[in-house]
Amino acid sequence: MKQVFRVFWGCTLAAALALTGCGRGGAPGSSGAGSMSGSGSGAMSGGTAGQEQAWRTGLGVVTEAAGSDRAGKITTAAAAVVLDADGKLADVMLDELELSVSGGSTGSVTTPEDVRSKRTKGEDYPLAAVSSLKKGWAEQADAFGDFLTGKTPDEVKKLATDDDGKPKDADLLSGCTIAVDGYRDAVVRACENAKAVGSARGDRAVLGVSVRNDTKDLTADDDHDVTAQVDITVTALTLDADDRVTGAIADVTEPALTVSADGTVSAPELVKTKLEQGDQYGMRGASALNKEWYEHSEGWCDYLKGRTRAEVASIPDDGSDADLAAVCTISVTELQKAALAAFAEE
Repeated sequence: MKQVFRVFWGCTLAAALALTGCGRGGAPGSSGAGSMSGSGSGAMSGGTAGQEQAWRTGLGVVTEAAGSDRAGKITTAAAAVVLDADGKLADVMLDELELSVSGGSTGSVTTPEDVRSKRTKGEDYPLAAVSSLKKGWAEQADAFGDFLTGKTPDEVKKLATDDDGKPKDADLLSGCTIAVDGYRDAVVRACENAKAVGSARGDRAVLGVSVRNDTKDLTADDDHDVTAQVDITVTALTLDADDRVTGAIADVTEPALTVSADGTVSAPELVKTKLEQGDQYGMRGASALNKEWYEHSEGWCDYLKGRTRAEVASIPDDGSDADLAAVCTISVTELQKAALAAFAEE
């Protein structure tokens, strides 16, 4: 049986993905007043407590992997959403990461040096020059997010696209002509996963990504395939008017491509995130807290509530914080980077 060596692509990147500008000032109908929160407690703002408890935060991560004779591709679309008390979208933030790997005829593996997301690349992702709207990726993704604001998850799910994944709606096409089917699916998944974690009227959603890759220079041969894997940590935060965390959800996706000695690149049919794997991830038995990964993640996210960016940055990632260690003992290094990335443009 062939042995398989894993290659973790070498680079660590925290992507700053916070949306600003039109459509990002808060939920429709908001008075503009931010919510008030304290560390470790949920947010409270305008309206009754029962109404605010109904506001939910969602994170959707959709990863697709594809392989062929000499080339493979990993695409991860991510969406952070806030759902209001009526179950309608109050805020949406999107991003996408595309990574490629190629295999040589002698088993060599080539991976990308630039692993920034489309939003992080900014003008380095040259869409505006070829766009009929003369708009870059972020502008068009923001227009799509604004278009979805006020809609129900079911209305989002029914959004029609053509064979290329581009929208058919004329109003949407006036501000967004890129393929949106993947983003639509990520938003739908975020809505399905949405939970009451503390967000409230007036809060806005931000999204952060951290990519971890540890490269080893390996080459596939007749006895050994090489698996190139990248770990992508994604965090959705909701922030109040004082830029304090009112709610958080974090997830990790670990897509992998396998390269054979002849350069053939193969991909898994399905890539589940750690949250999606749930108890099947299998961490509980090895956890000192007898917790599964998603429970450690929930502990970390709850620990962020009420904190500013500076306070999140000051959290030690070595396990020395006793309060954090009581609810989460997994490494928080990438989780912290993703959370800080979500603050970056605030």
